[in-house]
Amino acid sequence: MNRNESPNISQGLATKDETRGTKREFEEEEDADSDDSLPKNEKRSGRRKIKIEYIDDKNRRHITFSKRKAGIMKKAYELSTLTGTQVLLLVVSETGLVYTFTTPKLQPLVTQPEGKNLIQSCLNAPDTTSKDTTESAVSHQHM
Repeated sequence: MNRNESPNISQGLATKDETRGTKREFEEEEDADSDDSLPKNEKRSGRRKIKIEYIDDKNRRHITFSKRKAGIMKKAYELSTLTGTQVLLLVVSETGLVYTFTTPKLQPLVTQPEGKNLIQSCLNAPDTTSKDTTESAVSHQHM
């Protein structure tokens, strides 16, 4: 497959340019009535809570995708390393690029033609998943 075909299966490592973007903003002040233990003029730092909702701004959405993709790839690696489990992670971008993380035993699923065809057929299938069936159908299967 070449880059013009969609989706492509590629190594799921973020490049240096993909991880660049705006830094997260930190909370400087909250409502003074929310915590009486700090003086009113003292700044508070920490991560802001973000709303989990669709990001309309295409540039911000791409930056968020790149950063979170790198984060979930790292978590997949850590899960495999810490627990000795076999992990296969597929992340498909808006543009149809497929990023993967696999442990050695599962590598053929993304490198051999049969595995690529299976992934392609799943991605081409109509989207019929509902919110409540996705997790239960996938996470409780034993092979």
